[in-house]
Amino acid sequence: MHATAPSLSWLTEPAVFEVNRLPAHSDHHWRVGGRELAQTLDGAWRFFYSPRIADRPSDFWRPDADLSDFGTITVPGHIELQGYGQIQYVNTQYPWDGLSALRPPEIDADRTAVGSYVRDFELDPAWADMRTCVSFQGVERAFYLWCNGSFVGYAEDSFTPSDFDLTPYLHPGTNRLAVEVYQHASASWLEDQDMFRFFGIFRPVVLYAKPAWHIEDLWLRAELDQDNATGTLRPRLVISAPEGTPADALPHAHITVADPTGTVELARSCELVAGANDVGEEEADVEVDELPTHPGARTFRTAEELRIEPVQCWSHDAPALYTVTLALYDPSGTEVESVSYRIGFRRVEIIDGVLTLNGDRLFFRGVNRHEWSPTAGRAIGIDDMRRAMETITRNNINAVRTSHYPNQTPWYDLCDEHGIYLIDEANLETHGSWQKLGRVDPTWNIPGSDPIWLPAVIDRARSMFERDKNHASVVMWSCGNESFAGEVIAAMSRYFHASDPSRPVHYEGVFPTRGHESHRAAWEEISDVESRMYASPAEVRAYLEGTDGTPGPRKPFVLCEYMHDMGNSLGGMEDYLRLGAEFPQFAGGFIWDFMDQALWRRDALGRRALGYGGDFGERPSDYAFSGDGIVFADGTEKPAMQEVHYWYANEATRAAHDAQRDGAAEENARRLAERAAERRTASDLAGDLVVVEGDVNLGVRDGELEVLFSWAEHGPVSIKLNGTEWLYRAPRPAFWRAATENDRGCGFAERASAWLAADANPRCIDQQIEERGPRRVSVCYRFASDAVPGAEASFRYTVEAGCGMLVEAEYHGAPGLPELPCFGLRLATPAPVREVVWTGLSGETYPDRWRGGRFGRWSEEPHVPPYLVPQECGCHVRTQELELVGMPGSERCDRGGAGAAARLRAVMEEVPFSFSALPVSALELETADHREDLPKSTHTHVTLYGAMRGVGGIDSWGSDVTEPYRLSSAADYRLAVRVLRS
Repeated sequence: MHATAPSLSWLTEPAVFEVNRLPAHSDHHWRVGGRELAQTLDGAWRFFYSPRIADRPSDFWRPDADLSDFGTITVPGHIELQGYGQIQYVNTQYPWDGLSALRPPEIDADRTAVGSYVRDFELDPAWADMRTCVSFQGVERAFYLWCNGSFVGYAEDSFTPSDFDLTPYLHPGTNRLAVEVYQHASASWLEDQDMFRFFGIFRPVVLYAKPAWHIEDLWLRAELDQDNATGTLRPRLVISAPEGTPADALPHAHITVADPTGTVELARSCELVAGANDVGEEEADVEVDELPTHPGARTFRTAEELRIEPVQCWSHDAPALYTVTLALYDPSGTEVESVSYRIGFRRVEIIDGVLTLNGDRLFFRGVNRHEWSPTAGRAIGIDDMRRAMETITRNNINAVRTSHYPNQTPWYDLCDEHGIYLIDEANLETHGSWQKLGRVDPTWNIPGSDPIWLPAVIDRARSMFERDKNHASVVMWSCGNESFAGEVIAAMSRYFHASDPSRPVHYEGVFPTRGHESHRAAWEEISDVESRMYASPAEVRAYLEGTDGTPGPRKPFVLCEYMHDMGNSLGGMEDYLRLGAEFPQFAGGFIWDFMDQALWRRDALGRRALGYGGDFGERPSDYAFSGDGIVFADGTEKPAMQEVHYWYANEATRAAHDAQRDGAAEENARRLAERAAERRTASDLAGDLVVVEGDVNLGVRDGELEVLFSWAEHGPVSIKLNGTEWLYRAPRPAFWRAATENDRGCGFAERASAWLAADANPRCIDQQIEERGPRRVSVCYRFASDAVPGAEASFRYTVEAGCGMLVEAEYHGAPGLPELPCFGLRLATPAPVREVVWTGLSGETYPDRWRGGRFGRWSEEPHVPPYLVPQECGCHVRTQELELVGMPGSERCDRGGAGAAARLRAVMEEVPFSFSALPVSALELETADHREDLPKSTHTHVTLYGAMRGVGGIDSWGSDVTEPYRLSSAADYRLAVRVLRS
């Protein structure tokens, strides 16, 4: 659209999404005389914040405007993270829900803030005779632009560049840009992604100059023949010429192609022929008034295809990039511009329902990724991207879905370099318009089939496509996320197909329309793959086996979101990955998601802490739902990452890992068995037990090990080894673990709450000495609870001369009770221990998340992992040996006089056990909303488990842990460990 004056009405007109904006183009860089013609405008801008549209300084764009009330703000950056406005996180609901009664495309002018930006700059004198443009790489949500007091243009779409020609408005000396950014516009209805809602200029701003002859757009169509040895390059160039250039005055080009080592494979002058390539030359049939073209520009192609053979294929395992250097010459033969761009030769196809790359099956071991930083929000820099890429490549991740908007261009360059497959997703999500509290209700869904939204939606597709089309890493286009379906998104898909037949099109939103009265069979053509999110392994299998009733032929199946990693999650990943070995049509999936969305803040006590939704005083909010990454917000890996690393490795690597893990475990178990036999033999030489039976207590000593059993406290109240006390109070049954996000989401915490009462208030129903002799003393305590009638736990402590103390915990179930969270024995030390050492699997492991662990001897200081919401954590399954090391004041002198830390060691008696050692109790974890709410540690809480429920991971709002990893309350469970006397 073209206009010479701005209008506020554009904010609520879906058909007006750009005014005077230049057409979208490729992200290439050019040089003239060896210089890149670009100048950053990042840095400090003058700024004024207005909480309402009516409060804005409406004439601030005038050259003589009084800016004395303006402060400063950093660009790029979010307005809300620089001291203005209200930080807000919501998931599916629109941020004004319950505050403003709106329907699309309305906005509330009294709840729409405005940011007024001003920046003065001077042009490079060398640009004096060139066209000068400005590129805003990302502005949320809508903005108007002035230059030196003249209106330049207007744009929406927060996540793709908006470029404007400034040439008519510039003058020698100091120039001024004025930008008016609106928090809301009709575009807000199209950007309902699960994320913190910000506004402002949050991506770089760049001035650039264009020579008289200029490559406006470049498409280096790099194709790979079926022989995987021949590469074909078919360049398409959009070239602008000086005004008045005759139509028959044609430029020409010289093209050089160098392989990944820098060896030149091709160098030739190329005749340029007017007209597009034979593929992708026609726009899709999308019924829009007009598609923008570059003013004064013409489209050219090389007169012949350029062939390179043999060529190295681009893939994740071998991301071979060729550097194409294109020199542009004007009709007189003078070089006017040069462009260098890296491309990859690869071929994406769907063959017999199988997604393939270069003829081989393509399997996504992927993750969804929001751009995020805990200090800068989505205004991230290249260092943030590099750190993310290091984490991704280190953990065998081969694919990223740009959820749910196009990312910054440097990210695509990194993905090209590292062989990361991208599903490039358009900036479109209207979740709150059709799903309310989980219920499908598309009464006022947008864009649906409403033609008023069609131009804006197609523009979003085109802006992404044109910018990213040259990137080898982009293997699939996506029509956005969770926007239901309709004729508008169908047109968007047709646009992608017509513009680029070389890449499949992805969209998940068709799935929830099935079974709804609004569904149309034609919508099944929108996506080339069957894309679903959070389908259970059983549902995935049903599709792949053809038994779920899905209409049409079997497409490749992609889990665009799965394994919802909110808090302590990611259990059961193997149930999905094993399907990949069974069904070639299963193309893998993308974990949700990469990084917790949380921001550094100061809490009520002034402590620096990570805050999630609701912590910033905003309402409405969806609270901790912002924290579901496989890395914490500060970029450190969550404990579950070792499972990602394992399952995303190739089969040979996993087999080698399994062999090491299982072999080492078996070898250590043999060693422990041999030592147990040696203890039995040596015990014959040990002295008798010393037993002292009092009125309230029973004392038993085996060498350096002393145990005091109490009838009043219903358990041992003292375990001393070499004079160091290791018990704070008598151990108690462990029936409860702090609920995980997945436990709460599926209702397990409520269903199983009787076990919380049983854990907090067990009742000793019997205690007795079962055996009393000079070589062996056995004491048994039995516990029950009125909260779980019929269930019973018994703890048997048997001290044997020369062999330490055998601890046996048994649970005897009863029918009709809710499932158990866990069963074990819980104790606390008198003071925090310095270190926990165990022989078993590395890291935090659970029954449904352990295969990624390596077997060995490990140590850590007792700690709570920094999950945004404290919850069950720190479990270590399949443990064979456990050692508590160090207690304040417990150091003792050895013969050399040096202080040696006290140690208490326990080993498995028959089979491995599970344990956790934390600085806080399960009940303290249960009641805390933030890590900072947890009390200062005064004990180490050690729990030995005979049974532990899995953590699950299918989703965090309804799906339970899968059946094999749930604990029946009617079953029996047992734990046996031996506390050694030395």
